[in-house]
Amino acid sequence: MTRRGADLRYGRTLPRALRAAGLADVTAAGCFPVGGVACDRLEAATVRMVRADLLAAGLATDVEIDAHLAAVDAGELDLTLAPLISAWGRRPG
Repeated sequence: MTRRGADLRYGRTLPRALRAAGLADVTAAGCFPVGGVACDRLEAATVRMVRADLLAAGLATDVEIDAHLAAVDAGELDLTLAPLISAWGRRPG
């Protein structure tokens, strides 16, 4: 994901960014929602899109990718979405 421009640290930096912006009582929460049909479709589409990159980087073989996609299509996995981080605060005064 980082090779594609994602900042995987962004959510963890939100509370500090809000405090730096002058907010008070900054709080944050995170969760890993378990997906469903939409998550399965997103996973399959993503794996198909990055398949060549996975193979080129040696991160997976064709057999492993096909097995993963079959498991996704069969509904055998409880996939999670990317971690969701929410942060909030209030203006002082």
